[in-house]
Amino acid sequence: MKIYGLKLYAWCVLLSAHKPNFWEKLAYYGKLLATVGPIVAMTQAFETWFVSNQIFIGLVLVALIINMIIGGAYHYKLHTFNHWEMARSNIKMMAGVYALYILLEMLRSVAEDNIVSETFKALVQLTTLLWPVSKSLKNLYIIYDKKFPPAFIMERLYNFEKTGNIQDLYGNDSHENTPGQ
Repeated sequence: MKIYGLKLYAWCVLLSAHKPNFWEKLAYYGKLLATVGPIVAMTQAFETWFVSNQIFIGLVLVALIINMIIGGAYHYKLHTFNHWEMARSNIKMMAGVYALYILLEMLRSVAEDNIVSETFKALVQLTTLLWPVSKSLKNLYIIYDKKFPPAFIMERLYNFEKTGNIQDLYGNDSHENTPGQ
């Protein structure tokens, strides 16, 4: 009964209020579009981006979680483990990874869809994943007394970090295995 009373009261107030004319309604509509329109556009753009990048987002989350676990084991082995420092450094890394990705993705988004933009997209994703993955691999390398991951993988990783040349990371070993060269 109380709800019906409130509805009746609201109806009476609306009836007795000065009704907006056409131009006021148009102004209200314009204000509504100006405030809600960009939010709706950004939400739709994010949804489209999210659907097309779900695998990459999952990989980044997994890499960050694995880095947190391996980093904890690394500091536990060195007797330098601190919960607060672990939380702070992992939040800092997450913020840095996502900021880097968003900024680089903004640069990529202005390019037309072609082979160059697709190559840049792969480079952006590789660069974004590189920090947590390389940090995890370096910590594993120390935890396992430089026996795992194998030294040749670590050497490629260090070379790629120095030069930024994708061949240093993935390499083309065909010339290395050819006799007489």
